[in-house]
Amino acid sequence: MMRRWMLVVLAIVMGAVGTAFAQRPLGDEGRLPPDGFSGAWKKTGPLKVFTSADLYGYIDGGAEAFLEIGFEQLTVQKYRDGANELTVELYRMTDPTAARGIYVARCGKETPDPALRERHTASRHQVLLQRHRYYLVLNNTAGGAANAPILANAAQVMAAKMPADAQVAALALLPQAGLVPGSARLFRGPVGLQAVFTLGDGDILQLGGKITAVSGDYKDAATGATTLIVAEYATPGAAAAAFKHLKANLDSYLKATGSSDVRLVFQDYEKKFGVLTLTGRRLEVRLHLDKAPA
Repeated sequence: MMRRWMLVVLAIVMGAVGTAFAQRPLGDEGRLPPDGFSGAWKKTGPLKVFTSADLYGYIDGGAEAFLEIGFEQLTVQKYRDGANELTVELYRMTDPTAARGIYVARCGKETPDPALRERHTASRHQVLLQRHRYYLVLNNTAGGAANAPILANAAQVMAAKMPADAQVAALALLPQAGLVPGSARLFRGPVGLQAVFTLGDGDILQLGGKITAVSGDYKDAATGATTLIVAEYATPGAAAAAFKHLKANLDSYLKATGSSDVRLVFQDYEKKFGVLTLTGRRLEVRLHLDKAPA
């Protein structure tokens, strides 16, 4: 009887362990460089996988931006060659737009490596790369200049295992005339918007993590340096509701100077002007104008 009871308990425990392993996220281990990808480099330490439930445990203070725009999983693996060490961080986002949004927000002024064709920036310390829905961060943990070519090599190996890149349709909302290169930003909520401009509290544009808004900086002889924010909604009614919400909840530092059913003009704390315009399914906000628009 005791033996039978122990077998039952063992079966329950093994079943629970099997379920735990079945539910454990597998990550993107198959897209990582293999051992010996560039000489003697080999994996060191365990493979780590983070989901939206525990991303805060790895990115202290920066997880919100990933979760808001669309994050699925992060795979982390370290590699070592003697005293040298590299760390691979492979972020799997929900779609190419989310991956591009994170990349352009973090890449700074891009310094390309001729060995890489994907959207990227490279230095002796780090490579940031985006392809399809993947955002890749390669860190030269030891910092030695001799490891810089290894970063590019690892990036090449991993990029070849990613799906072909795709167009980010939201970027087409920005007019190209006068657009400052490298200034385009993509966001789906208040965290991304706040990095561009504070229009109000919370999800002031009512993007809901699903609608992709885009912004860009412009230089024009007539208007000077300005910033344009564009959001296109599913229906004119949704755009009108977002317009009404923004008018009613405009940030307290912004003073409305004129409004209509489809237009709102305001002045900011720097005495610059902004204008919000509703046109069909689209909202446009032009910022940093020296003069109030006619």
